[in-house]
Amino acid sequence: MRSILAIASCLVLAACGRDLVQPDLPDAGTAVVPQVQVVERYIYVRVPAHLTAPEPIAEGPIAQCFEVAAKRRAALERANAKLQQCGAIQGTEVEP
Repeated sequence: MRSILAIASCLVLAACGRDLVQPDLPDAGTAVVPQVQVVERYIYVRVPAHLTAPEPIAEGPIAQCFEVAAKRRAALERANAKLQQCGAIQGTEVEP
């Protein structure tokens, strides 16, 4: 008896909402017209490896303070030169 009730309730629930089903496709008279889309594609310039290499940091005892300072200044100047080269590369066009 329970199995008959279970089967009957499943059939009743399966029939619910059948009248509310609507197709999601548009009618033949309202077809979508394709349009051209322009997509800009940006290609970035690769930065050469020699421009991204880290600069060594000079270290030494206090007695060599002036030599260490001169080496650090030279490293800073090289780093600034690398940054200028990177700035010159930025914004250049690349062949696809």
